[in-house]
Amino acid sequence: MKKAIVALCMTLQALTLNAQELTVTYQATYNTASPQLFAEAGLPEAMRSSLAAAYKDVVMTFRLVVKGDESEYRMVPSKEKQEITFMGKTIDVSAAAQAQAQNYTYKNHAEGIALDKTQVFGKNFIVSDSLNAVPFATTSGEKKDILGFECQKAISPDGKTTVWYTPQIPVKDEPIACGLNGLILQFDNGQQLFTAVEIADSASASITRPTGEKTVTRSEFEEYVKKRVEMMKRN
Repeated sequence: MKKAIVALCMTLQALTLNAQELTVTYQATYNTASPQLFAEAGLPEAMRSSLAAAYKDVVMTFRLVVKGDESEYRMVPSKEKQEITFMGKTIDVSAAAQAQAQNYTYKNHAEGIALDKTQVFGKNFIVSDSLNAVPFATTSGEKKDILGFECQKAISPDGKTTVWYTPQIPVKDEPIACGLNGLILQFDNGQQLFTAVEIADSASASITRPTGEKTVTRSEFEEYVKKRVEMMKRN
């Protein structure tokens, strides 16, 4: 038992010392009871609720790689086939995840930029934005253990997102920009719950800066999407 405790302490210490070299794997489940889940799809409420219920057992995997001032966050294709039944049809959501895995977010803290590689309406974009963190407020006295790390609770200004982060791993990055001094090991945005299931040394992991596509600002991208959605509604 003593040896096991010593080994765990040494592992935690190593992770703390090498906090800028990490690969963190998260698993995400869906809050099927949330009225906000798939609300952006613009479906009639009965249809939206049916679609949300179909995702009850779906689990998605995401991976954050941190190396110094750079990071990469993306979905990881499922190794197992995941299907849902919606409106009498069987849909392979793992195939959709495979396509979604081509999209990812790259951050460079030295340059103060975030680049989202994404595809929408059949067009590829690199969306450029600044690293603006929304300041979350830490809740005093509320703590819990995740993967052997003591985590503190923090809430977004609008109260819609709750995160649990550990100061034991003081990384500059996190899956969502909260301005917290520690790695986020769990976050709940009301629609999905993301929980870290593995933390590993990322010395062998690569980070790819997006290139080769049309680069637009966040506002330009949002305007493009807005116009395309309006066009689809008119047709």
